[in-house]
Amino acid sequence: MARTLTILAYIAAFLAGVFVTSFMSLYKLTSTAFTAAEWGSNLDMSSFVKDASNSVRGSVIQVKDAINDENSKLMKEIADLQKTIEHLKKSSGTDEASERSTDETKYTIRTNSKQTGMCSLLPQPAPTALSMWSNHLPHILNASQHPEDRGNVYREFTSLLLHYMTPDRMQRGVKTLPLDWTPVERGLDVMYKRWKFIQDEVDSYRSKNNIPADNAVPPNVMEDIHKNPKIPRPLNVVVMGGSVTMGVVCHINPVTQTGIARRNCAWPGRLTSFFSKLFGGYELVQFHTVAMGGTNTESGITMWDYSLLPGDTPYPDVVINAYATNDMHYNSVQSALAKNITLERSVIELNQDYVRQVLTPKRECGHPPPLLLYLDDYLGNEQNEVMTTMISSQAIHLISGYYGLGSISYADAVRDIIYGDNKEWWYRANWFENGAYQRAVHPHMGMHTSTTWIVAFYFINLVTTYCSLPAREISSLQRHSHLHAGLDQDSKPTKLLGGPKQRPRGLPPALTDDLSLENITQLWLDGAESTNKLWKSATECANKGKVASNDEQIEKPCMYSWVVGLERFLDKTKNLEGKLKPQIISNEGWSAADDNGKLGWVPAGNGSKFTMEWKSVTQPVRALTLMIMRSYGEKWEGSRLKVEIWSDQKLMVSDEIVGFHDKKTSETYNIKMKIGDNSQGTQSDAALDNEITIGSHLKVTFELVGGKAFKISGMAICDH
Repeated sequence: MARTLTILAYIAAFLAGVFVTSFMSLYKLTSTAFTAAEWGSNLDMSSFVKDASNSVRGSVIQVKDAINDENSKLMKEIADLQKTIEHLKKSSGTDEASERSTDETKYTIRTNSKQTGMCSLLPQPAPTALSMWSNHLPHILNASQHPEDRGNVYREFTSLLLHYMTPDRMQRGVKTLPLDWTPVERGLDVMYKRWKFIQDEVDSYRSKNNIPADNAVPPNVMEDIHKNPKIPRPLNVVVMGGSVTMGVVCHINPVTQTGIARRNCAWPGRLTSFFSKLFGGYELVQFHTVAMGGTNTESGITMWDYSLLPGDTPYPDVVINAYATNDMHYNSVQSALAKNITLERSVIELNQDYVRQVLTPKRECGHPPPLLLYLDDYLGNEQNEVMTTMISSQAIHLISGYYGLGSISYADAVRDIIYGDNKEWWYRANWFENGAYQRAVHPHMGMHTSTTWIVAFYFINLVTTYCSLPAREISSLQRHSHLHAGLDQDSKPTKLLGGPKQRPRGLPPALTDDLSLENITQLWLDGAESTNKLWKSATECANKGKVASNDEQIEKPCMYSWVVGLERFLDKTKNLEGKLKPQIISNEGWSAADDNGKLGWVPAGNGSKFTMEWKSVTQPVRALTLMIMRSYGEKWEGSRLKVEIWSDQKLMVSDEIVGFHDKKTSETYNIKMKIGDNSQGTQSDAALDNEITIGSHLKVTFELVGGKAFKISGMAICDH
């Protein structure tokens, strides 16, 4: 037994050296030790390799000391083992292949093949995320320094957090992986094109200035490279959430009472910098925070459907739903009670609607659904019963499992820490302010720093897992890919009885009370048949010439949109007027008003009219959606708004929208006007086209033709 353990120890030391030197040379990462003097410094590659080699050499010496009493046979076994490992390492890139083709698509499964794209930057076989994380803790600590923490104030605090957040906790945070890895493949393609451009520019600079390959490039040079207008775009990640995602009270920490501004302090604000440092200054990933206090997944459904993303936020490659805390908020509980359903049922229904909204393509071979991930960060005490607080976690697990989504759990990674000491406040909110138990749901700086690591680890795990899948070559797409369960068009039919058939396209049927094992397959097939055009495979789209390059920026589905209360700063009359002003060409009696905290665009009375226009639209327009408030009483009686949509001089659709109802409450409704719908029969036969084409002139008129009151609280002009 002793001899076996000794050999295993030697193997571990040797493999650590091979992995560290090969991986770090490929990524050109820098590293620092866990010391105050070296915090934030960037060592050159030769220094890192020398340190790594010294570390491995020290491990080998210790092992040799431990086996001095072993006989020469054992030493020969170790020497032979070294040669075997080196031989395997050299032969891992051979191109021996075993081929398999199907009638649907021609591809090749290649064992021990040379990887392409981002996967080619990893050692082969690809290391696990856990081994990468464990072997690069000093560099992870260095990358965690916040750009605003120029004095290294949080160095010791961050070091302690990383000490408690052990690598196995990172692994616990990985809950589910995606079924369809196509979005991961697209994302890695985007990253690789950007990496290749930066690397070529860096190599060119070094060549012109005779700078050794291992020396760091000056920061101003890297900044100029990233500003180059020809540089391919980064991977865009949009994080949607509420006040926790915004970073409310993120400044609270045990070091200083002053802190980093909330949005920069929050974990989404930290990740762009973290990944940049992790990639040696190469800015390959950009995180965008779309978060507002008080919003939950229900708000996220509307925001996504009507593209209510800030102007500087592009259509994303990856979406992270981080509404878990607000889905469990007191307001969400009250909303569920008003619907006469349980909180658990409400959370499941909302998240199912959100998933189906985000993952359904807007049009054929266009706007491919992003990679959708869920983050469970709820460790608040909106509910005092532990079982009840787990509702969000259970709902996310259920939805992720059924729809094949990726999910991350900060909560599960640290739950034992919190339940083991419910008075600690590094990893959550402080429940015992001045010794008294209180409601507190907003976690502090420690949670946001730790969540940065949890999410980063999950992304690394995605990459290493994808790059470990069997490689395949798709002749029709002229690129390499990997075989995974999401490729529903690549399954080969079998003549053997009882084998599975090709999976139906699209999303499975919605989870409802009457969905049964007996009817689920037929319902899935029926749904696939009705939406078949939207779910074309990449190969089919390529054959039609409709596949957009992954490095091109994908257009947002809505060319114009706004909803009061869901956009940052769109909460005052002045801001709403500023939002509408650029498009309004005439206005008789309409203005912004805030009645009882309900902001909206309202008329002065019957006959009030305004017109909006867009010259030469840049994308097809197929629908206008209005979010309106319906109310009751004498003022609202008979309220009707006439809306006409014109393309150039042609009336496309006309309709009258009712603004009152018999309920003794005020409620918001979404009214969608589809281009080509002949609601009143007022349009000409020639105007029955189903879209306003690119380059056309769009004009929309609004006139109150009944009653005295009306309120528009949102508007979206979209391609769907």
